[in-house]
Amino acid sequence: MLSHLSSYAFRNLKDIEWQPGPGCHLLLGPNGSGKSSLLEAVYLLATTRSFRTSQPADCVRHGEGEFRVQGEVDSGVRSRLEVGWVSGGRHRRLNDKAAPLVEHLRVLPVVAWTDADRDLLTGPPALRRRFVDQGIVAEKPATLEKLARYRQALSEKRILLVEKRPALGPWNEVLASAASEIMQLRCDYIERVSTEFADAVSLSGLSLPQVEIRYRPSISTEEVSEEVLLHTLESFERREREKGRPLVGPHLDDVEVLFDGRSIRRVGSAGERKVLGLLLAAARGGLLRAAERDPIYLLDDADTELDRGRLEATFGVFLAAQQVLVSSNREEVWEMAGEAVRWRLDEGNLGSA
Repeated sequence: MLSHLSSYAFRNLKDIEWQPGPGCHLLLGPNGSGKSSLLEAVYLLATTRSFRTSQPADCVRHGEGEFRVQGEVDSGVRSRLEVGWVSGGRHRRLNDKAAPLVEHLRVLPVVAWTDADRDLLTGPPALRRRFVDQGIVAEKPATLEKLARYRQALSEKRILLVEKRPALGPWNEVLASAASEIMQLRCDYIERVSTEFADAVSLSGLSLPQVEIRYRPSISTEEVSEEVLLHTLESFERREREKGRPLVGPHLDDVEVLFDGRSIRRVGSAGERKVLGLLLAAARGGLLRAAERDPIYLLDDADTELDRGRLEATFGVFLAAQQVLVSSNREEVWEMAGEAVRWRLDEGNLGSA
């Protein structure tokens, strides 16, 4: 649980000192008041990455040369986190010392639903791969190294193909080994998150058509052993050399969501897709709780595209969570969140509502 947050020169936020405490917190205010920036600061603190930009410099308040976000986390053991950027370089600290990224990621598990996730169900496969991989890493931060190993090997192979150089064999061997692990992790995760998703739908009480979540690997094989994958990669070598790029592997996998037997891309309203996305976030959190990594939920503009009935049913799934931060510019629709602590943001200033 996040027990304290402070920020300096972050986005449009005035420098803040905030002690959110457990339970649900509503961040209220008009568009541009700093609600999303506050959630972004928490996400950045937990993951060292922004959900709005890949460039840390974008997070620096106009006219400043650096930013800093610090926080205290109480998860039985108190920990201090810090993330910042200055003069072209980012930094992170755990308990006032430099620490490996994997150790940093273990401290504050987080599940976010933001504008960046709006196209999760209907957008390109990369969004769904990211959703799955983020869930896997949140459960077991050490798996980040497996994903990094695959990406590095894939990058080297791309260079060889573009430059039409020989010796793909050694990199195919590395890719086959890493791909086998990644595909097994993804298959297992999707199976488990599907079960948690069904539980979330049941808890919400919403009457939804049957929803199926299916893993669609780019390598069509029932066996994901290293030997089988290496053979598959070798069989694609001629075509890859012709095209000048890798044509098969986990970087091309997809996750298909079926809504009443049909792809969600072709059916379902914006409101239905929003409900499904939020329930998927709840499912991801359920897996983290099962792994004894109780997360903090960050729900940005959670009420948009939802009528009051759907909002109340969907939000009810999160009420038992240890800590939930929700932003909204429609205070009137949150009457059902009677026990939530209300905060108001106005031109970057944070105060009690």
